[in-house]
Amino acid sequence: MTNENLNTALNNVREAWKYPELFQNTSRSERILSGAVGTYLLVKGITSLFSHPVIGLTGAAIGAGLLYRGITGYCPMRDLAEQQDELAPDEIIIKDSYLVEDL
Repeated sequence: MTNENLNTALNNVREAWKYPELFQNTSRSERILSGAVGTYLLVKGITSLFSHPVIGLTGAAIGAGLLYRGITGYCPMRDLAEQQDELAPDEIIIKDSYLVEDL
């Protein structure tokens, strides 16, 4: 993670704390549960990083994502799913019609 990405993530957290109504798309119970599980997975992943590097790094990454979701109240996956629901299907325009008689 570069310094620019870290600054962007921290700015997002600050903006979410200042204006929660603009960024929140999760309920209070989801935030509490995400924060608790994210903290547990982050700590567990960091402590097992040297004994099982792949599992530890995966757990730490998932835990950091859940902790971010719990702190900010914003879930990018839920936002993406809601945007997909709002998209209307393409219209079908019929220009020609043909009458076919039975054989």
